[in-house]
Amino acid sequence: MNQIKDFFEYIFNAIKIWIIVQPWEQGIRVRKGKKIKKLEGGMYFRIPYLDSVYIQECRLRMVQVCLQTLTSKDLKTITINSALGYSIVDIEKLYQTLYHPEGTLTNIAMSEVSDFIYNNNIDNITPLKIEEAVLKKLNISDYGLKFEYFKVTNFASVRTFRIIQDGQSWVDNGLKLDNKK
Repeated sequence: MNQIKDFFEYIFNAIKIWIIVQPWEQGIRVRKGKKIKKLEGGMYFRIPYLDSVYIQECRLRMVQVCLQTLTSKDLKTITINSALGYSIVDIEKLYQTLYHPEGTLTNIAMSEVSDFIYNNNIDNITPLKIEEAVLKKLNISDYGLKFEYFKVTNFASVRTFRIIQDGQSWVDNGLKLDNKK
């Protein structure tokens, strides 16, 4: 029964001659694969099968940045999580420049975080300094997006232990410790 309902819904949407863009959305209409028109909030007519319409919400979006384990300039290990927020300013520019905004923004932010940590000693690295450095470096206006915030959600300087190949001793940042069982 759901398949019949889905079929009729598909047919109705295929021949529908109007589109409604809500006040918190932006859209673009591509006619015959050539002409692009930006759509703000309101009702617009479309020609079935000749017009393709893409609508996106422009409200604040949040992306959780993956956990990173990085090494500082003085060879200390840091583990960090962060989040970033952005909103769409120009949907036409966004569709012409990026395929997957969340993935792109995550990779840009992770790259900036790693650059900052790699180029600084542990005593100069704080969550606030990382946030400020990433905010300065991020320039996403080229993509039709507005960068709202970048926050460090988890930050730790961790002590690392590495096992030597023979498994008989432990190494802690260059200090040899005997592994006694």
